[in-house]
Amino acid sequence: MYPPTRVCIRPGCKYIEGRRKGQQRQLSHRTSTNVVYLSREFGPLPATCHSMSCSKCNDRYYPDFFVDQESHSRAYYGGIPTALHVTTHMFIEAPLCDRWTNSSACAWVSFTNNARIYNLEHQESLATFPRSWSVEPELLPTIASDAFFLFALLRNRMERRTHLVLSNNGDQSARLEPALLARNASMVGPAREKWNHICDKCCSIEEHDGELGFIRATVMDGITIGRPCCKVHDCQEPLPSQRSRFCATHSSKNDDCAVVGCTGKVTAGFQTCQDPSHRTLEDPTNRSSLFVLRRRLERLRTASLEGDGNAVTDELVDIDADGECPSKSDEGNTKPHARFGRRRTHNEQLVVATCGIILGRATMFGSEGIDGVRKHLNAVGDTYFDNCVMPVDPFHAKTKHKETDMFCAQYCNAAQFPDLLKDGKWRFNSSAAEMTNAWFGGFQAMVREMRECRYDFFLDEMILIRNRIITADLVKARAHPLEVPYEFFGLSV
Repeated sequence: MYPPTRVCIRPGCKYIEGRRKGQQRQLSHRTSTNVVYLSREFGPLPATCHSMSCSKCNDRYYPDFFVDQESHSRAYYGGIPTALHVTTHMFIEAPLCDRWTNSSACAWVSFTNNARIYNLEHQESLATFPRSWSVEPELLPTIASDAFFLFALLRNRMERRTHLVLSNNGDQSARLEPALLARNASMVGPAREKWNHICDKCCSIEEHDGELGFIRATVMDGITIGRPCCKVHDCQEPLPSQRSRFCATHSSKNDDCAVVGCTGKVTAGFQTCQDPSHRTLEDPTNRSSLFVLRRRLERLRTASLEGDGNAVTDELVDIDADGECPSKSDEGNTKPHARFGRRRTHNEQLVVATCGIILGRATMFGSEGIDGVRKHLNAVGDTYFDNCVMPVDPFHAKTKHKETDMFCAQYCNAAQFPDLLKDGKWRFNSSAAEMTNAWFGGFQAMVREMRECRYDFFLDEMILIRNRIITADLVKARAHPLEVPYEFFGLSV
């Protein structure tokens, strides 16, 4: 594999004399590296990667990118390369990355399972791979993960007609992070693809007093998919590492006792203060399976003796005249509770059109409360629907809300809005959010240990792919999907 150019592409790198005067400088100083080429059809193949440099600016050109020596960055060429240079010694075919991405979106296949499936599919190629080759051919989950994110970034830049530029320092995981954060920021609010979607299944056009108007229906619901976050309630600052319990701002709380409500300080080697009842909670033997099973067995024996009524005891128990036990604590029978591990975000809030297109996503850190939902709606940046009614969808009204809730019955009952009914039936499919949650929940095990930037990027990428699949289905169903111009909402994106 060679660079796609034989000359330096810098405008200033031209010959200034001789018969090539004015022409771009030829690349030279070729070096070769043994690599593994992961193909979709033939499995892992031994290959050689050639790179060349410019004698004037010293930029080095590789098959997928060139390294700028001044900024210490690697700039990718336009479009998606035939094979992605994922690590120094590993190339992966772009169609293979595309297949892994679609497998994750459609069948919840994790990076680990994508790697396992590939290795199982090509066991013969792995067995016959040259043992003298300096690179191991087996695909690892970490490489499959980096390939997914790199492929998604390159595809995004190709669609936006820009070039991907990454740092040339550090490992691939750290190198991708700034680009992932920038992509995440570009997906917030109205900038999300399909945010302005409408079709016959989520929008109804009506004529009132000679003027055309339309009703656009969406459903918002939350699903419990969490990632590690700061243990301080509702704190949204990122963690220094995946194993940290507090963010940098609240790092001093690492010295506080892990028992909820306790203000004592911990001692070296412990997460609790010196209170014996608190220290007992930290004893790992109390949480082991053997300890738990033995305690259950003791309770069972005690219950059996009490049930027989034949147990005799010589113990005398003093009882006050008022029937109170003098040894009982004034605080009642409450036991201390501790939180030793990391806190996780509470849920992901999805805004779903009744056709199934996901219009928005936000992470709820502390709870799925009314105020959190309000903040999410404000963060979307849409003021066009400030006077919009928000009834409870029929599924939740029937299964989650009490009949005695008079406020909900008076203001949020969907049956009292004639525009939501047509010929005695619901005009829109209000169960779209529940069906979407069933799909979205399949990613819980895949993302639970991801860092914040990868967590957001992965979920947004899955939503993007699903939305495009649903849009194609809507076209086949002749539901006439289209995107409303942003000027209609008073926005410019």
